[in-house]
Amino acid sequence: MTDPLTELVNDAAGLMNRAFVNELNPTSLMCEFYHQFRKLWDRGIPVGVGLGHLLIKPLDAVTLGITRLGEPGRDTELIATLMFDPRTTTNSNGRRYEFDNGKFIEQR
Repeated sequence: MTDPLTELVNDAAGLMNRAFVNELNPTSLMCEFYHQFRKLWDRGIPVGVGLGHLLIKPLDAVTLGITRLGEPGRDTELIATLMFDPRTTTNSNGRRYEFDNGKFIEQR
């Protein structure tokens, strides 16, 4: 059984339409992923699976950060970094996922 965050990012990756992606341009992958993630977000899926209220924003040209908004008693925190280029060196406090062959692989 996978955890809800890994399942959510891979669900969004699975919805990506390859017609809108230039495989040689990591930024186009990132934009199409954001589009699909946003569709899930608009339906309330992250809250429904217990992840709370999430924001997704670019950390650089090929990296997105997922931040969980602070609820009463909890701080706002960066929970994941999604890297669309294997050469990315962005540091984060949360989990690190690398996009590879159409899905995200958590980096340990």
